Amino acid sequence: MLWVGYKISRVSGENDWIRMKSMKKSIFKASFEESLNLEDDGLRKLQQEQHDKTAKFFKNGHASLWFRIRSFILSLIFPVGFNFFLLIVSMEFHESKTLTLPIAKQETLTVNVFLILVLIWLSFVVIGKWVKRAYLLPYRYQFHVFTFLVWFILEIDLVVFDILLANLSTAEIIAIYGIMMIATYMLFTIALAGLRKLMYAEVSEDTFLNKIAKMISLYGMAILGIGIIIKHILGIFSLDVSTSIKAFGFLLLWIFCNIVVLAVSAFIGLPYFLQAYYKWKYPEEYRNWEGKSVEEWYGKQYLKKHKELLKNE
Repeated sequence: MLWVGYKISRVSGENDWIRMKSMKKSIFKASFEESLNLEDDGLRKLQQEQHDKTAKFFKNGHASLWFRIRSFILSLIFPVGFNFFLLIVSMEFHESKTLTLPIAKQETLTVNVFLILVLIWLSFVVIGKWVKRAYLLPYRYQFHVFTFLVWFILEIDLVVFDILLANLSTAEIIAIYGIMMIATYMLFTIALAGLRKLMYAEVSEDTFLNKIAKMISLYGMAILGIGIIIKHILGIFSLDVSTSIKAFGFLLLWIFCNIVVLAVSAFIGLPYFLQAYYKWKYPEEYRNWEGKSVEEWYGKQYLKKHKELLKNE
């Protein structure tokens, strides 16, 4: 009887291990049929509307002349212009004599940092030129939009870091960034669990680590914020109450902007670009499923170097 009980326990344990292993199936290993479930993602559909509008500007693997001109102008205004404006704002903050909030003497967002970020973003643009398949071109354009948002929020973070450095203790700054990292972990954990459930019909279990992270992300920032504002009101930072409240409101706004960008990346960007990956992985299956001709799907420019694809027509 003991031997039978041991065998049953061992088999049960092995089944649990297999089940746990299958629950961790990568989001990049779905079959074509499983990847089609991404079509049912509600938040991805929000990005799909913009995708369809962008796709109209691409024909036969080429962007229209008007779209190229518009993209160039928008790139100068938004990715380059807005981020350069933040650099100017940072420099003005450090040179200002009337700024009510103290700011660190040493700038984090310098001209050199700005130029490095410009080169990184332009490198993504140049690398993206290697993507020639017509059906991937709208995804390439949207990728540059998402990287601009990340670049923009990163520069804001650098400016805010200078303000935090002059107003909060090292422990408080570490606590703020720590909680934001935990919130980032939670957002992407929830997004990945949702994608696995959508594609593989998996039901994820809430682990002890996830429960702890969820509690910290929900209540940690509120507790920390209350502590900081009380500290200000007591006059430890030698600021008046009104300035303290303004500073706390500024801090909340900054955190909110970061959370919004992270949420957009996790719940809209991730499933959207994941679908692009599966279209790249199963090009013919998706072409047939969407009812496109070889020329419509790949574009004339791409087919000139891959004439073997014409046999699939």
